[in-house]
Amino acid sequence: MLDRTNSVPLHFQIRNSIRNDILKGTYTDKIPAEHDLMEQYSVSRATVRRAIRTLIDEGVLESRQGLGTFVATRPIEEWLGNLGTFFDIIGEMGMEPRIQVLKQGKTDAPQDAAKIFGCTELYETVRLRLANETPIVLETQYYPLEIGERLARFDLNNVSTYDVLETELGVSLWEAKQTIGAIIPATAEKKLLGMASEPGCALLSKRLVVDHDGNPIEYEKSIYRADLYAFRLNLTRKRKL
Repeated sequence: MLDRTNSVPLHFQIRNSIRNDILKGTYTDKIPAEHDLMEQYSVSRATVRRAIRTLIDEGVLESRQGLGTFVATRPIEEWLGNLGTFFDIIGEMGMEPRIQVLKQGKTDAPQDAAKIFGCTELYETVRLRLANETPIVLETQYYPLEIGERLARFDLNNVSTYDVLETELGVSLWEAKQTIGAIIPATAEKKLLGMASEPGCALLSKRLVVDHDGNPIEYEKSIYRADLYAFRLNLTRKRKL
């Protein structure tokens, strides 16, 4: 489990292992006692304590006197109101982001996308977003063929499509409209996201990005693991004068 030939210190490897177990849902409340972790990783008490102290300092764990050490991690949080990238969001949480392309190419447009773009054939990309190698989001994006065929020239693994569109293709991303609701994912979607097979809810986000003239550029439908992801926004009440 630990790579003792690696230059990365053992306590840091244990820290990463425990954090990944929390993300995967292995630990949802209390983590194992120190002596259990010592046996599991075949390390000294000092090494285990250093790993736990690092996680406590990062806010992932919390120590309760006389009770043990408990999971205190929050879900990944995305602030609504700006077109931030997945890399920005995950990086700010202190985790390692990764995006894997599962499928891309021309496709028959689903009914909602066909209505938005006014055509029956679109360019589709299907990608899986991960944080510390834990699946978080399954995203499907639709583009007009003219934009999609230009996107096809780029490797879309581990890149922000917004950055490619703006920097490489010179496409203006001006405004986005987004709706979020609850769904029960299909069996294949659950498998890709590492969710339990029994009925469970996820968050479905639908986002339409347009250019300065209001032309649709990207229509994205993303399934988020509700146990690992949350959306936040600020609200201001308008006062009557």
